[in-house]
Amino acid sequence: MDTSNEITIITEALTRVLSDNESLKESLSDVKAMLDFEDRGWNLLGSYLTGDKLEGFDLDELKEVSKKLRNYTTGNALMRRGCSLHTGYVFSNGFFVEGTETPKGSGRPTRLRSAFIDTVNQESIFSSAAQAELQKARYTDGMVFLACNASKTQVRRIPLSEITGVKVDVEYGEDIIAYQRTWNTGEKEVSRWYVTDRFTGTRPKSYGTGSSRVEVDQNTVIVDGRFNRAVGFILGVPDSIAASVYVSAYDQILQYGRIVDESLSRILYKVVSKTKQGTQNAAVKMSGVTGFGNTAAMTEGQDLQVLGGTRTNFDFSNARPVAAMAAAALDVSNVDFTADSSAAGSSYGAGNLLTTGVRNAMKQKQNEWIDIFHRVLAQLNLGRPRIFFEKMETVEPYRAAQALTLLSPTLTDEEYRMKALDTLDIIGNASDIPPTLRMRSQPADTAAQQAAPDQGVSNGSGSGGSGSNDLRDNTISSQELLKQIQNEDFLNRLEELVTRMEAAK
Repeated sequence: MDTSNEITIITEALTRVLSDNESLKESLSDVKAMLDFEDRGWNLLGSYLTGDKLEGFDLDELKEVSKKLRNYTTGNALMRRGCSLHTGYVFSNGFFVEGTETPKGSGRPTRLRSAFIDTVNQESIFSSAAQAELQKARYTDGMVFLACNASKTQVRRIPLSEITGVKVDVEYGEDIIAYQRTWNTGEKEVSRWYVTDRFTGTRPKSYGTGSSRVEVDQNTVIVDGRFNRAVGFILGVPDSIAASVYVSAYDQILQYGRIVDESLSRILYKVVSKTKQGTQNAAVKMSGVTGFGNTAAMTEGQDLQVLGGTRTNFDFSNARPVAAMAAAALDVSNVDFTADSSAAGSSYGAGNLLTTGVRNAMKQKQNEWIDIFHRVLAQLNLGRPRIFFEKMETVEPYRAAQALTLLSPTLTDEEYRMKALDTLDIIGNASDIPPTLRMRSQPADTAAQQAAPDQGVSNGSGSGGSGSNDLRDNTISSQELLKQIQNEDFLNRLEELVTRMEAAK
């Protein structure tokens, strides 16, 4: 079969379809308009990625980029997926502030506990919903603004859209010492300056000159998070900025691929003719054919053949490397990012593996949040309690039980029981120690007096149990314990083998 002639025929048919079908033209125009990112916002993103914005974004540019990324994250599947993955890795297992747990017994809660359960503080930073929203602000804005009021022991969030001014230290230009906030109360527009926790010295009453001076709030201090900065950057950079361009390119490939498939699906047959005039005549005849189940009248030398579907389909898997670039920019795996197991070669292990690189990247994000929470608590005069995140990976229960058994000599009864309850996912009181667990930590001479498990039980030779103590001193090392278990197992097998040989005589 002459493949070059076949390609020529398909190309000519496509040309006719694209030139004559106005609806297809409009569809292509709509796709191009939807995915055209040569406007101001995408130019800003492009200039950042190409290194033209070495000094970072100024406030107006960051707000413009943030607006585009917020809308894109809301409406685009992959951008939303990236945000969900970041939130899941960083906050899904929760973080804990020592001293905020429910107190035992009755009594007045500590100031730290009261601040932790305060409704405003919960909605601002401590609840699961608040943490997801903070992570999304980091993802789309690169900045978070937490307004701390020590007199009320409360913290509130300020959106980037309300920040209208930045004041830096005259000697160290990276240090922001105050932010101007402007908001509408419904009746009028109000503007205030808030100093940051970097500010030192006497707080001024206002900033500005002449009649344009703006009051400085005397009760509020801003704790800001400025993420992904380089040395010299004043403001942060959104987590998603490097991925957004690749996500847009991925969308283009999918949308234009859809158009190609739609175009090719309109051509189900090809007319093969020996002469050019015959081809033109067939084209005229076929252009007027509508509906289904029609009959084609062919002259001698012409033939009507069905096009092979495998040769006309668009290969969407070619877009996977572009999605992989976006996933790399977000520090996540392409399998997780696209929810496509084929990206891992359909391997269950590869698809469920949390790699060291991903784990370390998310651990860094957790550490940055810990620093910010410590700064907030310091501004609320609540000290610097220990803050930690639970592990991102969940150990399988039987492995956790093995590890708990081997490490038991280093744990108290309450710690041992608490971890066991967590492993079994059982609600219980960790301080309610059962007798068998309490027995393991008794002194060796007390434990030696306990009845042996085989006492009074007939063994294989017909005699009673030896009464040997099967309990182990809790100071024995795991290596010694394993060696003893192996030796006992070997002796039991040897004894069984001797018994069988004697029985066979």
